[in-house]
Amino acid sequence: MNRLQPRLLPVGMVMFPVVMALGLGFEGWRLAQMGVLALSAWVWLLWPARHRWVRLLQAGMAGLFGLAFLLDAGVRLYLRHSYDASPASAMVMAAVANTHWHEGAEYLQMQGPCLLLAVSGLGGGLACLLAGLWFWWRLEPAAAGRPSRVWALGVLLCLVLPLASKQWRQLHPLVFWTHWSQSVTGLHQQWSELGASRQALMQRAQEQAPRADAASPQTVVLVLSESINRKHLSIYGYLRPTSPQLALKKNLEADRLRVFEHAWSVDASTVPALRNFFYFGDAQGRQQHLLSLAAAAGYQTWWISNQDDVAIEQEHARLAGQVHLLNKQPGRGSRSLDQHSLPVLEQALRGAAPRKLIVLHLIGAHPDYRLRYGQGAGRFKGVQDEIYQELKAQGRSKWVRELRNDYDSALHYHDAVVTDTLALTRKLGGRAAWMFFSDHGQDVGSSGNRAGHSSQSVEGYRIPLLIWGQGVQALPQQVDTRQVRSDWLAHSMMNLLDIDWPGHRPDRDVLDPAYRWVAPALPASVQPLR
Repeated sequence: MNRLQPRLLPVGMVMFPVVMALGLGFEGWRLAQMGVLALSAWVWLLWPARHRWVRLLQAGMAGLFGLAFLLDAGVRLYLRHSYDASPASAMVMAAVANTHWHEGAEYLQMQGPCLLLAVSGLGGGLACLLAGLWFWWRLEPAAAGRPSRVWALGVLLCLVLPLASKQWRQLHPLVFWTHWSQSVTGLHQQWSELGASRQALMQRAQEQAPRADAASPQTVVLVLSESINRKHLSIYGYLRPTSPQLALKKNLEADRLRVFEHAWSVDASTVPALRNFFYFGDAQGRQQHLLSLAAAAGYQTWWISNQDDVAIEQEHARLAGQVHLLNKQPGRGSRSLDQHSLPVLEQALRGAAPRKLIVLHLIGAHPDYRLRYGQGAGRFKGVQDEIYQELKAQGRSKWVRELRNDYDSALHYHDAVVTDTLALTRKLGGRAAWMFFSDHGQDVGSSGNRAGHSSQSVEGYRIPLLIWGQGVQALPQQVDTRQVRSDWLAHSMMNLLDIDWPGHRPDRDVLDPAYRWVAPALPASVQPLR
């Protein structure tokens, strides 16, 4: 034991930053498990060896394992702090599988201050780890005495044995991240091979024999936006004038425009949110798709998108008869502005088809917020008004306060685009309908000192919903106080399209008198949805 004592200090230096990182990135029993797995990486530094190649192997492996545990804990800590999510969560895996390297670079640019702090912490931990290895290397090699070997071997066996358990082994960073990367790759490939699924959906839609009669609408426009929290829209009572034009339309179109005060997404990220919507709330079964049913009923279908998104393109957009993908820059963080979609929408509206369903997928306020409005359109950039001061009083960092200004500026720009889509639809005349909602919300300093997607706060699920009709089903009630969930809205879309089909659920159609609200199963911290 005396021969090992001089080595305890450098080994402790090697272990210290990793143990600290684990303490921040894990808790409870999982922290104990990770601690045991991490210790096994450095106990062999206590193994007495005099041969240079053996010592090089010891130092190299200890450094590699130390770096793996350090990075693993750092990534988990960042995800937990920023999104209340783990790397294996559906939200994180879907986001990574659906991300191009361009978007990754833009994300790093937006999250610069937070990531810089994380990188600084990792850098300090790595420096401490390397310093410990350097001091260990400088020590005189210990003699290979029997007591030292027996003690070290016994401790090493106690620490390595947990790796025989799959439950423990799958937590090891080298194992976990290998499996994680394989899962993400498989998920991406799955989205790229949906051709057969699309054909099956079209065939099932034909078998359902959906029918639209002569009185059905000539045009229905569905505007899907991104990352819009209705709490930040002045049409819903927000103090900043973020949606002045929609508010004006609300007053002018009181008999035709319905504003739903309590609309909710059931998902806090794009891919599952749109999947739940288009499959009528049956994201697992995926037996019927809104676009395939509309096409089978005689509607010409259009998909106009300002997002470059392989998952959504393959699973939804390619079911449309006309597909226009305007954003040619990979990644949702591109600088393509939503206003570029308006000329294509106008072209679709003027098409000769007797009936049209046009889906317009906007990039909305998806981070980076600064890229969501044009140069000089930062309505609230640099503003230090009541909202800004309230965030400051709540202890929000300057970084989050500035992101709130950018987010609200993006919504102000977004308001003009969404209002123009309604104006174009209204200008067309005839029987027409228009629906607007967002896939999910954003938490920009409302529940904590963070900004972005949030699966654990109500802000991640709070969305706007507006429905307008002309010459179709009456919408006399200007403000609807009933609660609505976006995964059921496809039933309301089928109502607007006036399509008769066997799968219609009046109890899930908010436009039907038989509608009945059922709260979705969301994280406990989000309930109740009010």
